[in-house]
Amino acid sequence: MKLNKYVGGSIAALATAAVVVSSALPAHAEPVRPYAAAGSDTTQDVWNGLTNDGGPLSSIASYDAFDGTGVANDNQLIKSKSTGTWFVRPSGSGNGVKALSGTWDSANHIWKGKSLVNEEIDMARSSSGPSGANDDLTYVPMGRDAVSIAFNTSSGLPSSLNLSTSQIQELYRGVDDNTNDGAVVVAITGGVPTINGITVDPKIPQSGSGTRSFFLSAIGGQPASWPSYITEDNLPENNGSAIPNGGDLIPFSVAQWIAQHNVIPGIANSTTASMSISSINAQAPTTGTSPNLAPGALYGSNTLGTYGTPPVPGTGTFNRDVYDVIPTLFTQGSATPKQGVLVTSITATLSGAAGTTIVKRYGFGKLGYLTNASNYKHGSYQH
Repeated sequence: MKLNKYVGGSIAALATAAVVVSSALPAHAEPVRPYAAAGSDTTQDVWNGLTNDGGPLSSIASYDAFDGTGVANDNQLIKSKSTGTWFVRPSGSGNGVKALSGTWDSANHIWKGKSLVNEEIDMARSSSGPSGANDDLTYVPMGRDAVSIAFNTSSGLPSSLNLSTSQIQELYRGVDDNTNDGAVVVAITGGVPTINGITVDPKIPQSGSGTRSFFLSAIGGQPASWPSYITEDNLPENNGSAIPNGGDLIPFSVAQWIAQHNVIPGIANSTTASMSISSINAQAPTTGTSPNLAPGALYGSNTLGTYGTPPVPGTGTFNRDVYDVIPTLFTQGSATPKQGVLVTSITATLSGAAGTTIVKRYGFGKLGYLTNASNYKHGSYQH
């Protein structure tokens, strides 16, 4: 399994971590840091590398998206600030942004029944962009990722699978477009999806997942209704345990795939046994071999390993930037709270040698526009 320990304090402090089931509270709160982050599973591990055990951003306590028991049972509470309250762990990009909204616009946003009025969350990790037209939240790009289809090969699917956008649409809409597919044939016959005659079982990550949200955008939006063979199973994203059977397939962050295969300390690669990851539109998701996998052509073009312009979102675009989300008020003038230093601290670190090394180690591409505010995105507080 991937890393699922508490990420608010050092390894030595784990014994006092405030990670508890349901409403049972421990006798002591965990050690806290000046700033707290939560949200995306996709970027939690790179943030572990940035914040833990002497990392360059160790003033930030970054909380994992899940507690290790699985999404369906994920009802644990965390306490991120010594003067704060116990609240439900935000699992996924959407929930991270909602908890951030509940913290900084608590008069209008309540997070899971709690009024967060003690600066509980200072930053949300998000693998998808903003919603809404307001300038409540600022989305600061931190690295380049791509999303592809991970699949279980034990039924005979070839590890060199290459799917097109239209073929992925067929699988997730349940409608065969009756075209001559070529080397890879996707068909929906009698309500049963197949690839090259092998029955497959397309799955989708949990609601609130940034990877899910981005993937649906890349295939032209969520269908009005899922085909009968897709069920909302509340599956964890980027975790091979979601596709244990031959022919199972699911959208998967390529950066997470790389990190798990390169055996980064703290991340086991066991979740992707008997699995492979597809090329899309003849663009390979990775290059090289484990333990030295690196971003492939699916990430987009780069110059000497640096991605110079943001991706243009839309149908057929499977590369994306991932974001650190902060309330816009942090950046507004001299009267800002102590969180005003967050953006400059994060972007300066990620632009430097130490930050770049960590970002690349966890499978993300370096961005050449980290400190360019014109590339920041803006959105509304979220319920």
